[in-house]
Amino acid sequence: MSEGPEASPLNSIIGLARQIADECPSCASRAAEILVWASEIRERRPSREELAALVDATCKGYLSDDQRELLIKGLRAFVRFAE
Repeated sequence: MSEGPEASPLNSIIGLARQIADECPSCASRAAEILVWASEIRERRPSREELAALVDATCKGYLSDDQRELLIKGLRAFVRFAE
């Protein structure tokens, strides 16, 4: 990722998701989910329920309840400041 410090976090996430899709074919479907959600974040701010659905769709079974809640809270904070 050769973007400068002025690049938005959302642009960095999109670039990283594209890189993951290119370099890891088995991860391409998850990277595609990230790209879809990043596009939607640009268009509007998702609700807590939508963010919880994203976390459950991509991380179900991998996170404890505490980790899940922290991730959702972090995503909510992130989308408030996305471009």
